[in-house]
Amino acid sequence: NGVMTDSLLEKNPAPVKTAEAQETSLSGNIPHPVPRNAMPPQRPRSFVAPGSTGLPVFISNGGTKSSIPQSEQERALSAQPWPSVSRMDAQHNQSKRKVAADVLFDSFASGGRVSTSLFFEVPKKRHYAEKPFTMLQLRESQILFIYPSQTLWSAGVLRNDPRIKDCYALMRKLQDADGAVDRNTFQRCVTGFVSFILKAVQGRFVIPDFSTFAEETQKLFIKCKQLSSVKEREEGSEGSGKWGVSVCTVDGQRVSLGDWVEPCVLGEISWALLYGLAVDQLGVDYVHRYVGVEEYAKYESPFTLSKQGVPHSPLTETGAIISASLLQLTVRPVTEEEEKYESVLNIVRRLCNKEHANLNCTSYQGLRKDIIRLHALSFYLQEKKCFPEGVDINATLDLLLQCLSTEVSCESGAALAATLANGGLCPMSGDQVLSPSAVRSTLSMMQVAGMNNYSRVFHFKTSVPAKSSSSGAVLIVVPGVLGLMCWSPELDAHGNSWRGVHFCEELVSAFQLHSFDIRTPFRQVLSYRQWKVESEGYQIMNVLLAAYRGDLHSLRRYFLSGADVNAVDYDGRSALHVAASEGRLEVIKFLMENTGANSTLKDRWGNTALEEAIRCNQGPAAQLLKKYTDFEESL
Repeated sequence: NGVMTDSLLEKNPAPVKTAEAQETSLSGNIPHPVPRNAMPPQRPRSFVAPGSTGLPVFISNGGTKSSIPQSEQERALSAQPWPSVSRMDAQHNQSKRKVAADVLFDSFASGGRVSTSLFFEVPKKRHYAEKPFTMLQLRESQILFIYPSQTLWSAGVLRNDPRIKDCYALMRKLQDADGAVDRNTFQRCVTGFVSFILKAVQGRFVIPDFSTFAEETQKLFIKCKQLSSVKEREEGSEGSGKWGVSVCTVDGQRVSLGDWVEPCVLGEISWALLYGLAVDQLGVDYVHRYVGVEEYAKYESPFTLSKQGVPHSPLTETGAIISASLLQLTVRPVTEEEEKYESVLNIVRRLCNKEHANLNCTSYQGLRKDIIRLHALSFYLQEKKCFPEGVDINATLDLLLQCLSTEVSCESGAALAATLANGGLCPMSGDQVLSPSAVRSTLSMMQVAGMNNYSRVFHFKTSVPAKSSSSGAVLIVVPGVLGLMCWSPELDAHGNSWRGVHFCEELVSAFQLHSFDIRTPFRQVLSYRQWKVESEGYQIMNVLLAAYRGDLHSLRRYFLSGADVNAVDYDGRSALHVAASEGRLEVIKFLMENTGANSTLKDRWGNTALEEAIRCNQGPAAQLLKKYTDFEESL
């Protein structure tokens, strides 16, 4: 009924926002609670979409009347101190971002300045190494030195990535003649992007050690490039030599090899996209009234239907025609056929992060000359009453030909595959292009019918969804991890690019991407699972030792590298316990104000950090901890 009592407010506190969501939220963005029927209907959002979630809608207790008059109700709502709380939260978030920017500056600074090339491209040269390393690569005595494991570019982030390009351009613009910036300029450039930068340099992407992944992928690429087909060996001829691969992870890490800039026509890959768009707009149940969900039909003639009288799969010629006809129902009525295709092309471009995706006119004109086959199939479907009512058959075939003639590059195709791997959410732009349910249906069909007659064998060897085309392109999706596109014009007996198929099978085997692989710790490091088991004990030891010595600089570096400051040793003592017992005031201040240390943790003797400071006669430390404890209790 729209009324929120004090008791209900206590039982339903405002949700705690994540660090990334706090950065994107603006001051005063928390609305007043309103009745449920006053909320406008919205499309369901993915849980992985960025941005703040806002406050939940509070549900009434089922009463039909309000217990107080409407005017009093409005006054009660207006009396809530939420706007001031929102301003305080925004100021607190801004201060936290500045602190994180300070930690970044101290980790990369030399002589009070940070080199732009050092920060983005080349890791700082130390006396023990000349390249970045992760936490498991160096042990000296019993101390493990932890520095930022990589730079942005070595983490797989491109310079034109929309999440970081403004930061990079601004820092390049404001740098001095030596290519360096001071602390204030660094904060100005980095503060708005600090969460993304920390995630990159700490190795918290889906592939932490991306440089190793890229090196191993390049080895596979060169190995496949040196292969030759049986026909080439028998005839002693050489192939076209065209061979390109591009990989994009769900975190936007990218690597491209070979002829990745060469445009290639989507061809039959567009069938999967047409099906996904139809499911997204009309729903899976409605779409499958007109098309089946069977594996790739092994019938010699395409003039066959399932027992239900519908095409066997949306990834066959007849199924693609039906998907295109259904897609017409979702496009607003227009006079020009090109405008219908433009609406579809716009969605394809959003899937590709607005990268290269255009109509190849040469391919389109060539397909129009051979349109007789599609007309014959459409007449057959029309005779069997497979089309929905009110569909223009000629417009359907023209839309299908235009989609078949859409060209992309390997790089933009990899971005499209990564969007599908990320549940329809583009990793670079944060645009929710397709619903997760539509992506799930699309990947399911690609898994059972995407590689023509080779679909079963490919599924057995890789277990990943894929779709090939007669142009030599192969689109592969590893859900939740990455998407890739490879292109080589030479085809095998099944109509797939044999070099692309071999590369995908080798990649899945090398990095254990098969759904039923048991991943060993070594392979986890080599592929995409972050390895932590052995290093956890060393992390705790380093943090406690730095707190014991009062080494604030080392603590900053450990915190930047992702170490948990609340981790405890075998006695249950955290870094705050050690700093309190030794009276390290600067360390206590840093832990409490900058890292979110928990002052209520108790060691195995039941003492908190405050009680430990009192026990060790550290009066100033006890007073400082008492101040922080009282402040937390007052919140």
